[in-house]
Amino acid sequence: MGLSLSSIHIFGDIAPANCGFSFKSFSPGRMTCVDDFSEKAPDYSYKAAKKISQETEFPVLLFDVFDSDMIEFDFFIGGKIVAGYSDYEYVSNKKLYDIPKMAGYEEGNKKRFSNILACSDTELKINMLEEFFGVCLLYDPELADSEDIFFRLKSEAVYNEYIEAENAITGKQAPIKVRLISQYPGKIFNNRFGESRRTKPHFYLYGYTDKSSGHILTPVEFTGKGLEPTGPDIYSQQVQEVDQRFIKDKNYYMTNKITFSDMCPGGYRGKTMTLPPGFYPFDFLPSGKFLIEGMNRIYIVDENMKIISKQSVKGEISDIIDNYILTTTGDSFCGYCYDPKAKVYIYEIV
Repeated sequence: MGLSLSSIHIFGDIAPANCGFSFKSFSPGRMTCVDDFSEKAPDYSYKAAKKISQETEFPVLLFDVFDSDMIEFDFFIGGKIVAGYSDYEYVSNKKLYDIPKMAGYEEGNKKRFSNILACSDTELKINMLEEFFGVCLLYDPELADSEDIFFRLKSEAVYNEYIEAENAITGKQAPIKVRLISQYPGKIFNNRFGESRRTKPHFYLYGYTDKSSGHILTPVEFTGKGLEPTGPDIYSQQVQEVDQRFIKDKNYYMTNKITFSDMCPGGYRGKTMTLPPGFYPFDFLPSGKFLIEGMNRIYIVDENMKIISKQSVKGEISDIIDNYILTTTGDSFCGYCYDPKAKVYIYEIV
């Protein structure tokens, strides 16, 4: 199990006198609550931050990290949450871009803050947030006497190193890139209307569902470089097996923590990876590298669980053959309605 803790910080230099909690200043202009929340109920720190914010005019930050994999934080003013962020993809963020001002930035820094939150490495993200906020977010009461280890100053040093590293793995600078080679108007579907069975691999129904407008579905095969029409006798239905290569740990329901089974390439077998928020395992490339997908994005991961390339694509991945990726927009598979803007794209990994 990784690190899990809560910390509370006042973004001001005066500690409230009547809130029932103790504070120390480890960094200029910041007060940190030095009470121990480790043995308290999960909502105790939330109630504490709410109460503290009712006793001070300054913004109050409640920061949480879960098993070293997921973070979330909320800013309180006057007993109410006024802004917040969570790595958990099903939690809605609240007024994120009000946060730089509460952290003491008069203008700008929204892009920097957005880049920090987009970081897929939790430890690095925390380091950058600490230099952005100017406070140690991983406060440990057991080390309260070692004040120097909690000292933080506002800086951009870690952030600048991160951006330099990001530039090396994104866009034209990346060692592995994608290029669009073809596109088709319309949607693709796994099955006919009302049928729950999926098609055999690489076969789809392509077109539109608005038959009154003359749009019909055509059986097609994704061959890699394109979509080729097939006859109804070739397009046949069969149940697809559940992908057993990626085992999601049931103990980590709030994160995408997966373990690679023995069905994966040798360098990955038995290893565990926490996928970035909003990303899911998809497949392995012919080179042996691991491909994960998010909406309009793909990341490529090496055997050391390091992301070596980040690429933008249109839509979400539907299929992959060799180094060719099929993506779709316009709610393919679930939106059974005519959409003149819907398209199917094919990308080549180079």
